[in-house]
Order: sequence, then C-alpha cells, then structure tokens
Amino acid sequence: MNRKERLLNNLGGNVAQDDKRFSEPFFDGPKAAEIRTSIVLPERLIRALLKSEVDRLLADEDELRRFFSHFFDPTLPEDEVEREAYVSNFRTNPPRVVLGYPRTTGSFPVFAIVLNTDEEADERFLAKYMGTTLPEENPPGGNDQNYEGSFFNQNISVYIMAQNPDQTIYLYHLAKFILFGGREALECAGLIDPSYSGGELSPNEMYLPDNVFGRVLTINFKVGQSIPKLLSYRDGRRLKVSGIFLSDTVVNGLRGGVKVSSE
Repeated sequence: MNRKERLLNNLGGNVAQDDKRFSEPFFDGPKAAEIRTSIVLPERLIRALLKSEVDRLLADEDELRRFFSHFFDPTLPEDEVEREAYVSNFRTNPPRVVLGYPRTTGSFPVFAIVLNTDEEADERFLAKYMGTTLPEENPPGGNDQNYEGSFFNQNISVYIMAQNPDQTIYLYHLAKFILFGGREALECAGLIDPSYSGGELSPNEMYLPDNVFGRVLTINFKVGQSIPKLLSYRDGRRLKVSGIFLSDTVVNGLRGGVKVSSE
C-alpha cells in the first residue's frame, strides 16, 4: 500500500479524493491555506468532512468495523456483540449531515452544524494588509489586487441527535473522532488550530424534539478572511501636489522660515 492509499484509509483522508478544497495541499502534509485566501464557509468544510467519512464507512464495512473496534471495544462489556450492534445500527440508520438547526419534521439520527460565534481576533494585520497578487497572477492588462482582512475566531457546534440514548453516545464519539482525525484536512483547507469540546444537551423541549436525545460537539478555530481591492495606476508625469499651503514650520521651538505654496 503506497503513502496515498494509507492516507485515504485514515479518518479525514477520504475527503481528499473528491474535494479540491482539501486535496492539493493535503498529501503534502499539514499547512494552512495561503494567508490571503478568504475562508468564509467553514461550516461547509466541516459538513464535507463529516459526510465524506460517513459515506466511506457505509461503503466499507471492514473499515467501519476497524474504527469501531478501536473506539468502543475497550469499554464495552462484551466487545464483539456490542460492537457488532453498533456496526449494524450505523449501516441501517446512518446519520444525515445538515447545515442549521435540526427540524422536528426531519429524520433522525442527524449531525446538524450550527455557527455559534464569529468574532474578529485580537491578532490583526497591520493596516489590514494581507498580501498582493503577483504579476503572473493578473490577467493581461489587469491591475494588481491588494487583499485586506483579518483573522476571525469562530465557534461551530455539531448537534448529534438520535432517538436512542446509546445511539446518541456512539454517534457523538464518532463525530468527534472524525473531526479530530481529520484535523490535518481541516488545517489544509484553512482552519487554524481547531480544538474540540462537548457535552449533553438539556432535556428541554426548547432544545430537543420529543423522544429525541442529543449531545453537542463544539469546534473552536481561527480563519483568515479577506476582500480584494483593485490597485489603480496613474502616469507619474501627470501627477502634481495641490491643495497644500504651508506657512513656515516650527521644530523644537525654532521657526524654520519655510514658506511653500504648491498648486
């Protein structure tokens, strides 16, 4: 098995097969996207990673069993029997991956991705400058572009909801390990320093539909977001200073005797 095949058999590796947002830098090792790249849809990156791995595990029962054995066997009283129940349940009732809060009319189980906070980070670029296009990147006769932007701290939650408490527990841990195992892919796509936390959802009808159990997995990370601005060029021979009138100068209390008027 070559290196690429081995990577594709890791959690998070499968997304590189089909999604150009992850593919090109992924096999060169972890590296963030270029700083001037604007990452404005991290929810869709997280959705792509979760959906890719759910689909892969559904298509390959041996891979599904390999991961479930590692995750669940050490803490199950009857390893094989209990694990096989999880494998069977996952194959017959796989989780849907959706954007936004889950609806009572939707089917379960579900991974629902929700943006909690989006806040400009304290670490900011000088004058918001994030780079300029290189000459070879511009179309013939086109102007260079400056990129202005900043880092943003984002907090996104994945709500795991199912109609059985045991199913909710194992799907919560599966979602956590997909995102944890896919950290390299997320970093390649431009999410910086992702970290994870989670917990049980309160059994309150305001948060959960009837007869549905829930947990929430929260992801914290930083992304660079930018906007392009065209640079305009002028003929320097036609430029002049205007609108300035300087009547003398004072430096350290001494009058310089400079009088300049320019139109």
